[in-house]
Amino acid sequence: MHVNITIIGLNRVSASLGLALKRYQQQPKAEHSFTITGSDARPNVLRAAEKMGAVDTFHRSTDKATENADVIIVNAPPGDLEKIYSRMAVKSGAVALDMTELKLPVFELARKHFPTNAQGQPLAYLVGITPIAQAAELYSGEIEVEGARADLFDNAEFLITPDAACPGQAITLAEDVIRLVGGKPRFMDPAEHDGLIAATEGLPALLGVGLFYMLRQSEGWMELRRMVNPALALAFQNLRYQTLQDQQALFTQNRANLARHLEALIGTLDEIRDLLADPARADELEILLSRVQSEWDKWDVKRHSGQWDETKQPDLGPVGLMGGILGMGGVGRRRKEEDDEE
Repeated sequence: MHVNITIIGLNRVSASLGLALKRYQQQPKAEHSFTITGSDARPNVLRAAEKMGAVDTFHRSTDKATENADVIIVNAPPGDLEKIYSRMAVKSGAVALDMTELKLPVFELARKHFPTNAQGQPLAYLVGITPIAQAAELYSGEIEVEGARADLFDNAEFLITPDAACPGQAITLAEDVIRLVGGKPRFMDPAEHDGLIAATEGLPALLGVGLFYMLRQSEGWMELRRMVNPALALAFQNLRYQTLQDQQALFTQNRANLARHLEALIGTLDEIRDLLADPARADELEILLSRVQSEWDKWDVKRHSGQWDETKQPDLGPVGLMGGILGMGGVGRRRKEEDDEE
């Protein structure tokens, strides 16, 4: 089966999806082929993605890029989502796979802008997906399109966060796409996802803002600004890639979850500050640092091995991409897995 795919927003992650799909279709027994269209506001990024083979063609115009798409992969900055969803020309039966950090806000955008029938029922569908980086990529700050690789998702987990009203066929399609690019699907409730993403994405971004702001206000800034090395630069690298609108959306659209994690961190920092301020508590500080190092070592081993003591994944069977995508009228089965242990 031939499938038209559009990727909105091109960087290392989304371009790697394009390369991985092209890698699949080159296999002798491949059952599917793809025409991949890219869309991005930056012409140089579009040309780079086309040159490396991640996309076959491109349109800067969102409506032109999406009007014939069977699958739309959205990888847009949070601050641009309203504009992008309002301009998407989504045809009946299409499925959008959204990789934005927060899922609940994009579900609202889909309900607002996707086509519906006379009874108000959706004719196109949205499934949230979140790729989890391979262990080897954890400490790489590279996000530009030029760093895309076809094997970036081999054995990497993808979280699938479907809307409760999403039909089973759309969810199955998301699973199939993930497996075609080499990934392993795992399900998560969208609200739970957004609660946890506040810690893994929102909090680091907020700390980058706070850290830079604090240093910029310090009396030693004139010298500090000339002493920045990777340890500090990587701590606020989000300021290099996120606009004011992106930060505003990421922080305010998930404010309750973010505030909860921030409050817990403030408590921890208060504890560490008190230990540092009192030389008589040096033993307590050493105990805390030892405990942190020990727990980090355990996590690091599990993160690199992928062994989380979870229930064995069920056999999902052969890939059957687009098993009803063109004219998705019936609602198929929905797979659900056990939640991970913490």
